[in-house]
Amino acid sequence: MLAGTLLGGGCGKTLSEDDCRRIGEAMRAAWAAEAKRSGSAEPGSSGKAAVVIASEGERLSSEWTSDCKRELAGNEVDPGEVDCLTRAKTLDELRRCSAP
Repeated sequence: MLAGTLLGGGCGKTLSEDDCRRIGEAMRAAWAAEAKRSGSAEPGSSGKAAVVIASEGERLSSEWTSDCKRELAGNEVDPGEVDCLTRAKTLDELRRCSAP
């Protein structure tokens, strides 16, 4: 989702492994916020559903961070987009950061 847009907009900032980690953490936090907002991760909801939703957020973040470090770190990117991605609090905000 985000990888193609990050590579396409090089404007003087080199993406670091730390940037990858920070974007991955923002993705995990946004996922958790969405799950909480929908009520699926609330303590009183189905325990199995909450565990699955939380683990999916962890997987998404972990895969993004690994792929980013392997494929994107060291490439030039738009610093504004990286800042936007690391500040995003929702999945919609993440999508808007990488929209053309």
